[in-house]
Amino acid sequence: MTIEIETDLLLVWLRAESAGDTQALVDAEPFWHPVGDARLVTLINYLKAAGMVHNTELHASGTACSLTPRGLAEADRLIAERDNPRMRFDHALNGLVAAGVANYPSGRVEVIDFLLSKHMAVLDEILEVAEVFRAVEYLEANKILTVDQTPQTIRAFTLTALGIECGFKDPISVRNFLNEQQRPRIHNEWNITVNGGAPQMGQDNTQNNVFGYDPQQLALFAREVLAAAQSADVPEEVRAVVIADAEALAAELAVGAPEPGRIRQLTERVLQSAKTNLPALGWTGVAQLVSASLGIPLF
Repeated sequence: MTIEIETDLLLVWLRAESAGDTQALVDAEPFWHPVGDARLVTLINYLKAAGMVHNTELHASGTACSLTPRGLAEADRLIAERDNPRMRFDHALNGLVAAGVANYPSGRVEVIDFLLSKHMAVLDEILEVAEVFRAVEYLEANKILTVDQTPQTIRAFTLTALGIECGFKDPISVRNFLNEQQRPRIHNEWNITVNGGAPQMGQDNTQNNVFGYDPQQLALFAREVLAAAQSADVPEEVRAVVIADAEALAAELAVGAPEPGRIRQLTERVLQSAKTNLPALGWTGVAQLVSASLGIPLF
């Protein structure tokens, strides 16, 4: 465990022990007995140098301290991140990839081993199993890993070549990696569009034969849902699910040869998710076109 993680944990612990009172003097000695007083003093001095705590010599051990306003603000920020569903989702994503890379070159991890690993820790809390499985599903949809499962549950996962490439980034950030993969690439390709109307031939056109309508239309729909989810007045856990579904669709559309069946499955999921959770979407003309193509009524 790095000193940064240890000091973050100490800040959160001090926040709880002092009830957020910067005048409260707290002896940090009970924080982590196995570490010992020498290590604890090191952590306190680290925070003191950062302006996060005041240290006092009233206790012989030198482990008595109080939070500064800056330390209190940082502790509150850490707690807010710990409790934010999207932050927890990102933590699960990055942890799964990190666990796979730790087993390079096989990239295979038994789920039970992951559930017992350090990657489950979010500060002073532990990820829920449901959070991990949602992250696995997202990574599978984005071709970062494959799963070995029974009808009842997922037994193991294995990083794909794309997942290993993601894991070799420092620091690991699945979200940033996928965003990089989705950046437009300059390409020249010829295609024929036969989705109704006159056939069209042209350079730099996108393949338009994904189960009956334009992938560019789907990409626009995914972006609209993402924008609506960001601003909607919905619970954070709902927002995280909608965003994850829309990003999975956008990622699938960004690959060189999208799988029509997978595109349809993800589009249906996004449409149902948006229909349930984002009624204020309107619905836009793009959403209506997508709805009509899938045969799913908006209302």
